[in-house]
Amino acid sequence: MYGGVIIGQNAGFGKFSNNDKKEDRLNEEKKQEDLECDMGQMDLQKKMDLRIRALEGLVNNSGVIAFLRRPKEDAPLEFISRGIETFGYKVEDFTSGKVTFKNLIHPDDADRAFLELTENALEGAGEHVQTYRIRTKKDHVRVVEERISIMRDENGKVIFYQGVLEDVTDRK
Repeated sequence: MYGGVIIGQNAGFGKFSNNDKKEDRLNEEKKQEDLECDMGQMDLQKKMDLRIRALEGLVNNSGVIAFLRRPKEDAPLEFISRGIETFGYKVEDFTSGKVTFKNLIHPDDADRAFLELTENALEGAGEHVQTYRIRTKKDHVRVVEERISIMRDENGKVIFYQGVLEDVTDRK
């Protein structure tokens, strides 16, 4: 006892019993069960759709622009993340073919960028990294680093370029 106040384990004030801790843990487990979805009961297509949505969310919040495109320069993109909106474009501009990837690249850099990528792909490379300028929708110039993985079929022909663009203007 100290100054009329009981100090120690027997004080009872602020003391939790093992039963209180166990009850708290059970309540937390119950909250977790209520929160989680039982994916074991879903069909494969629904699981795949959820995973795709989750990956798109991850990419869209990553700070880079992810894309999937065919090797043909003027082909519409198969996928481009919402990060492209930071440059004033809409996703649909690229997936519809209204704007091509070559339109995005600054005219003074476009031929070089496509030639380097094509040469590397023909040489059998699996990856390619390059830096070039792009034009925003408002015609401002930004510098991006492009990192590409070259996807091939069983015969070694290029199916897709999958990659990311990162704005590195402030680093230059």
